[in-house]
Amino acid sequence: MSDLLYVHEHLQCKNYPSDDKCTFSKYLLTKDVPVNISFFNQYLFVFVLSGKLELSYENGQKIELRSLRMYSIGFDQSVLVYPFENSQMILLTFDRPQILCDEFNLLSLKKYLPKQDMFVRSLPINDYLLGFLNTMQIYLDKKMLCKHLQGLKQSEFFFIMRGFYTKEENAMFFFPVIETRNSFKMLVREKAENVKTTKDLAAACNMTTKTLTRRFKETFNDTPKQWLLTRKKQQVKLEVLRTDNLKGSQEKVGFSSYAHLNEYCIKQFDKSIKELRESK
Repeated sequence: MSDLLYVHEHLQCKNYPSDDKCTFSKYLLTKDVPVNISFFNQYLFVFVLSGKLELSYENGQKIELRSLRMYSIGFDQSVLVYPFENSQMILLTFDRPQILCDEFNLLSLKKYLPKQDMFVRSLPINDYLLGFLNTMQIYLDKKMLCKHLQGLKQSEFFFIMRGFYTKEENAMFFFPVIETRNSFKMLVREKAENVKTTKDLAAACNMTTKTLTRRFKETFNDTPKQWLLTRKKQQVKLEVLRTDNLKGSQEKVGFSSYAHLNEYCIKQFDKSIKELRESK
């Protein structure tokens, strides 16, 4: 199979992102060599093409990933994938779904949701989806990484889900997307980008601290303070794992110095920055 033509023209295009910014990405995993995957403010879906794996959440919960099945992992988390054998998978991440089908409204699927969310949200990869994933592999292997193409392929994925999976299956699988379309959750996540304290967040949401705390308990089953602290930990861990030169970017996660950031990591993760990166 021929290589991508006119590579230099693709690389010069502003719409040609690097691999880590792609909506779709491909992983070839070697037996007993785990990989850490962080997706901050994004949803994660895993398509296992071959092999047998185990996925661990930060809270210690684990699920088994099997060949020719797809998994809806959740929103805004960091997970560890451990391959029990050589495995191959494709990931889909996005912050908001790109759906071109006028008849496929995720919020309309609410009435088909199971009474209780399933911890393991999984569906078989049917022949239509497998053909789609095989084509996606070719694009990824040949570095066809244009963000417009990625967006079109994401929409094609939703067309396949609409056409060849039941409404009950779609409701179950896309529960994390449906659930986070909650207007209060969307407001909080948007405003949290630029605040540090509960008081600041309440003001940004145009609420009293008391009202914000009550809404948080109802929606997140958590306090605003604890939610902000957990969110910061996720941000810091993601930045440490994916940034090569942290000495120039510690301000991005709210630290005045590299030493201050390192102290935070030791306190929160029982590991220095160097140890965290080595454990990646």
